[in-house]
Amino acid sequence: MLQVEHIRVSYQRVPALHDISLRVARGEIVAIVGGNGNGKSTTLRAIAGLNRLDAGRIVLADRDVGTLAPHDRVRLGISMVPEGRRLFPRLTVARNLELGAYTRRDSAEVATTLRQVFTLFPVLEERRRQLAGTMSGGEQQMLAIGRGLMAHPQLLLLDEPSWGIAPKLVTKILDTIVAINATGVSILLVEQNLRRALAIADRAYVMQTGRMVLEGSGQELLESELVKQAYLGG
Repeated sequence: MLQVEHIRVSYQRVPALHDISLRVARGEIVAIVGGNGNGKSTTLRAIAGLNRLDAGRIVLADRDVGTLAPHDRVRLGISMVPEGRRLFPRLTVARNLELGAYTRRDSAEVATTLRQVFTLFPVLEERRRQLAGTMSGGEQQMLAIGRGLMAHPQLLLLDEPSWGIAPKLVTKILDTIVAINATGVSILLVEQNLRRALAIADRAYVMQTGRMVLEGSGQELLESELVKQAYLGG
């Protein structure tokens, strides 16, 4: 479904990604894990079209999308939930969700998607008239994911969905990601909580200093001695 082939990205001529390749098959949850500042978020931003490529290709369903604008990638099925949520705090929950469907024209289909989002996150329906900025961190993350789903994506990019959330809500968010995947949406997940990310991932990549250094199933990487020593403290 998604093929990222040997991409390179720089910030003000300073290399950030070095020859990154990865793949996401239809129906998979794929995680990118590793410490802060290693290029995980930059990789998602490049796939979403928010960072320009210096080299390489990004292919979605056999179409090279690497030169397309972000909104065109959304139309083709790529939707991103950014780190920090990036909601419109002075707009209502309902309005934030409506803006997630800005590339869609069929109002009946949008309404169907909205009902699906409310089924996943009943609190959003209860608070649809509440200003987004007055919600808790966990509720805002639910809204950010819901907004991403309003684009009706084939591939959902999730950047640090457990960031700034109370521990008791992290499990709920990750369980919801699994439920979204079960509906047929492929997931590419960047997550600092390595143990939790690998537990739900079909496959995963470990990044260090802008390079992919390990690849395997989530279970294989959980059992990897290198991963245990470097990231799991054992």
